[in-house]
Amino acid sequence: MALFSRQKPAPVAPVNPWVLAGAAAKAQRETEASLAAGSPVFEPRKGGRPTVEHPRTRRVSMSLTEEEHESWTVAAAGRSLSAWAREQVAAQLEQGQPQNNGSEVARLRADLGRVGSNLNQLVRAVNSGHTPGSAELLEAVQAAREELARVRGELP
Repeated sequence: MALFSRQKPAPVAPVNPWVLAGAAAKAQRETEASLAAGSPVFEPRKGGRPTVEHPRTRRVSMSLTEEEHESWTVAAAGRSLSAWAREQVAAQLEQGQPQNNGSEVARLRADLGRVGSNLNQLVRAVNSGHTPGSAELLEAVQAAREELARVRGELP
């Protein structure tokens, strides 16, 4: 269409290389002068969102009851709930609590099983007519109590 139109394109003004070189030289002189004067030269800020050093890219979700949500919000004291929860979890991990409690729970179950087995043997002996001496019975019951107290003390 432009080939057959009678309008001529607007002339483009030629670029003067001396003017461009002069602007660059002026900027260079200003930078050198400010460095010589001791004042720092600040680079212009980049546009857009600021970059984060350690961005959080993984999302964890949980559901709370109304009461839990209210109590957590009160405990957060004006901070965001996610930041508060993250701080609480990090604090628990820093306290040195074991991350994998499976082996500890298995050991405690084994201890409780041994205590239960001892009590069952004692009750079977009493029911079958084998009456242990009162001192022996008292000692066995006391040992069972001490073992239970120890196991309870180890439970979280």
